[in-house]
Amino acid sequence: MSSFATQASEAAEQYLSAVSKVQDASIEAVTTFTASLPDAAKTAPAVPANDFPTVEEISAAFFDFTEKLVANQKAYVERFFAAATPAS
Repeated sequence: MSSFATQASEAAEQYLSAVSKVQDASIEAVTTFTASLPDAAKTAPAVPANDFPTVEEISAAFFDFTEKLVANQKAYVERFFAAATPAS
């Protein structure tokens, strides 16, 4: 592996580790906030769903799109460099 690839991989791991720490902190904050809500707020009447998607459906759609976008971008970059590389 080239020096660049090693450094890029290390930087990516540091970034992903930092993102994970921020995500953990946000979940902890939401958990703390939710636990501190008065009982009246926890039992507030629900808004009628009227066929709204669930959070799981929204999340699945988002990640499905993201996976397709990343695959598309990877294919584009591979085709781009293949086109930009002189024929031998």
